[in-house]
Amino acid sequence: MTRIPLRIPPMTGWSAGINAVGMLAVGWVLLRVGPQTAPWVVWLLVAGVAAWAMRTALAARNGATAGAAPGGLDPALASTGAAHRSGEAWAAAALLVTMTAAGSVTAVPTQGLGVAVLVVAVIGVASDPATTPGAWIAVAIAGALGISAGALLTAAGRAGSVTGSVLGLLTLFAALALAVVLGLGRRAQRVLLAERERANAEAVRAQAAAHRVAIARDLHDVLAHSLGGLVVQLDAAEALLEAGDAERAGARVAAARRLAVAGLDEAREAVRTLRGPDPDDGTPAASAVQPDELAARLEALRTAEPHEGVHIEESGAPRAVSAALAEALVRAVQEGLSNARKHAPGSAVRVALVWHPDRVECVIQNAMPAEGGREAGRGLAATGGGFGLRGVRERFAAVGGTVTAGTTGTGAAGRFVLRAEAPA
Repeated sequence: MTRIPLRIPPMTGWSAGINAVGMLAVGWVLLRVGPQTAPWVVWLLVAGVAAWAMRTALAARNGATAGAAPGGLDPALASTGAAHRSGEAWAAAALLVTMTAAGSVTAVPTQGLGVAVLVVAVIGVASDPATTPGAWIAVAIAGALGISAGALLTAAGRAGSVTGSVLGLLTLFAALALAVVLGLGRRAQRVLLAERERANAEAVRAQAAAHRVAIARDLHDVLAHSLGGLVVQLDAAEALLEAGDAERAGARVAAARRLAVAGLDEAREAVRTLRGPDPDDGTPAASAVQPDELAARLEALRTAEPHEGVHIEESGAPRAVSAALAEALVRAVQEGLSNARKHAPGSAVRVALVWHPDRVECVIQNAMPAEGGREAGRGLAATGGGFGLRGVRERFAAVGGTVTAGTTGTGAAGRFVLRAEAPA
């Protein structure tokens, strides 16, 4: 934000009311001390109170149009033109000079009454984060010089029958210093509040970004698995039709249709999960997933594969896991099968789900393809954006787990291994 020398910051109706009460109090006391002071003192103080009233009215108007931003930041000011900002800066400067001069010079002749106007001016400038430090320092110095000038005029008998004292003069300087401290304290509070609001806005943006990543991850997992399997089935059907085997080609097309229906169902489920439970349909929040349900989801992945070389083994003592961990395990197996289908078509895939006392481990491995297999799967391997493993890592990281992936061995003994584990 570009700083401007002076401005009229927005003010709430409550603050404007407090200022109005203060102005009425100053006016009532002025009526009582007026006969003891010179006319120029009364008129100068009246001018200061009038400037105070005008500044309060303008600040209340800014507060009404800009929402009275508590951090001292005026959105309406930032959106207006340079001419308006320049005009407001000149108005703020003129009113501030009037209040400072009137309040400081009349402070001693009015037995401390004028210092109320000076204090309001100092606090108003020092508490506004949009003004430069030089502004409130200049106002404080001008106030001190004005109090000194008023004291000299009073001592010379030019301010009426009022007499000053050293103690009274020191009290006025103390009031000026206290106004500076109060203004700077409010300034720091407003800056902190503005920083907190910005941090909250950043948190909201980060949450929205995380939500978009979750949507992209789920849709990638669904599409990469279902569409990848669909391509394999249709390629096989095309090859069988060219060979004249219409019956087996029809079976492949039927399997492709089942994959498409399953993929559509998974996409709908992913969207429903991301939207969260609907409070109107009485759907409960996600609960723990039982071992039988998890095993059924893994078995559904195995039966959806176009070949019989997928084996799932489970060892240890299965137990219920959170919905997030169950989803991570299913997506890890799904990604392992998709990778094997794309990069090593026809290769056997072994899925091992191992339940340890404190964690669950999922290992998906497949043999590396021979040269001919690489050529056959090259078109399918080129699909996708390479986000599958990243999505698996993100899912397991969210539940406190880890994921590793890589090849082991060489030649015919080479294998690709995807290993994921998390506390359970």
